[in-house]
Amino acid sequence: MGIRLKELKSTFNGSVMIYIKGSLVGIISLAICTLFSSYWITELADLDARAINLSGSLRMESYQLGMLRLEQQQEQLAAQIKLFEDKLQDPIFIKLQDDPHLSPLWQSLVTHWHQNLKPTLQTGSIEDKAHLHQQVILLAGYADKFVSEVQVQAENKIRLLRSIQLAALFITLLVGIFTLHLISLRVEKPMAELTHAAYAIGKGNFTYHVNLKGDDELALLGATLNHTCNAIASMYGQLERRVKEQTKELELNNQALSFLFKTVRMLLETPQEKLNFQHTFDELAELIEVEDIELCLMTASGDRPYSQIKPSTDEHPFCANQDCGQCTGNGAFILVDQPTVTRFPLLYGSRNYGVIVLRGSEKFSSDSWQVQLVQSVADQVALSLNLHDQQDQSRRIALLHERTVIARELHDSLAQALSYLKIQVTRLTKTQEKEKYELQQPIIDELKTGLDAAYRQLRELLTTFRLKMVGEGLEAALEKTIEQLADQSNMQFHLNFKISEVPLSPMEEIHLLQIAREASQNCVHHSQGNNAWISLTLGADKHVELLVKDDGIGLSNSRDKLNHYGMAIMQERAKHLHGELFVEDSKSGGAEVKLVFRPVGGTQNY
Repeated sequence: MGIRLKELKSTFNGSVMIYIKGSLVGIISLAICTLFSSYWITELADLDARAINLSGSLRMESYQLGMLRLEQQQEQLAAQIKLFEDKLQDPIFIKLQDDPHLSPLWQSLVTHWHQNLKPTLQTGSIEDKAHLHQQVILLAGYADKFVSEVQVQAENKIRLLRSIQLAALFITLLVGIFTLHLISLRVEKPMAELTHAAYAIGKGNFTYHVNLKGDDELALLGATLNHTCNAIASMYGQLERRVKEQTKELELNNQALSFLFKTVRMLLETPQEKLNFQHTFDELAELIEVEDIELCLMTASGDRPYSQIKPSTDEHPFCANQDCGQCTGNGAFILVDQPTVTRFPLLYGSRNYGVIVLRGSEKFSSDSWQVQLVQSVADQVALSLNLHDQQDQSRRIALLHERTVIARELHDSLAQALSYLKIQVTRLTKTQEKEKYELQQPIIDELKTGLDAAYRQLRELLTTFRLKMVGEGLEAALEKTIEQLADQSNMQFHLNFKISEVPLSPMEEIHLLQIAREASQNCVHHSQGNNAWISLTLGADKHVELLVKDDGIGLSNSRDKLNHYGMAIMQERAKHLHGELFVEDSKSGGAEVKLVFRPVGGTQNY
């Protein structure tokens, strides 16, 4: 920019200020010359009036001298002659003698006075009046000519002064008009153009061009402004391009983040059996503008993919090499013999779930957003598959635990009842062999009672085993259970669920549901009441309290409840929750079952 400005300055050598200063100096000089000329002329004409006055008085006094001589007034004549000669010696006449036009006339007047009129006045005869009159007339003529010439010269000086003033006025007008034209041409118009340019530039029009001719400062300013506008327009264009590039990059980043968000939500919220990676990889291929990308999913022990997924627009065939031994690693990698293919293993911990193969990746750098996006997708897919594995494992553990519970409950209830029936059958066989028929009827009655009890236990166990946790959680499962019990009886159930914020593990929820269900079923079968209340609350010490109570006859009138096999099952489940189970009469009437335990969420092992 500095070099360019110096180059611009070198081409503009003129200066509008020189023209303006020159015009002002000319006008001032002309005014000064006019003033000095006027002063000089007025100085020259300053004595003309006195000279005319004195010259005119000489003419009048010459007549006075003649009159005094004729009247013979010698004293007055002598005094007048002395006065006349004093006027002839006046310094003004001495100065006027330097004028070539006045000097001869003055010499003629002085010579005639000294040689003719003065002697005649002093010595001439009084009778010679004609001669005296002639001499006086001649002196008056000489004086008149001198006065006329002085008047002519004074008038010439006035005319010269007037001419000088008129010439100065005309020249001043010309110089003023030229200066105004110069200011309009070199200052006013360029300033108006520069002002308009500044306004246009202020409005953002950086392509505006100032067209100023000349080589002065304003032309230099216009050229500098043009150069500045070109530089700003270039910088503005570069900034616009950078803004567009940044905007496009932000849009791509936004699309990538939106894609990742949708992908993560889909992977985390969708069950494994309903996962659709096809739509995800269609969007991924469109986003990174690559078609040849493939997802291969493998089991932990397998060496071949059980599923391969490619974008719908990809016309390339699936990987022909079904052996995935070369596709495993601890991170994204490129094989030496396949420099255009990048592999992204689906790793989570030490578990490898497969690989994402990106072909044609040579156009992407290792730190490009496309590579990072594919790596993020690989991490999310691996995380989703790991979460589904953990869920499957949790379900397997829960299933095994429930099978253990079922086996224990079958052993403690139905198996014991069947053993008791088997003993009674053995007794009946013995009486048959010994032909003690009178002992058979009590045994048969006990068999019927035992079969009825076994059948009732079987139905209760089947109902308990069919109870399951619905997808909405423990509260919805409890409401479903209450609805079923209300349909089977005339009791009214009231639920107070206040532990929505407590994170319960699946086993804790199942145990709570089974205990609440068993206690509620006891209310239906044994309480003879009309209402049952089920409440789940959280105490100040972070203990969960399950309370099931009724408005029936209470435990004191039905002690056989305590020996029922359902009580044993609830006690067993309370032990697994590391809690305490209390079964007692309620102070307000009826019975109540209360379970108190401290939840440990998903950290408890059962």
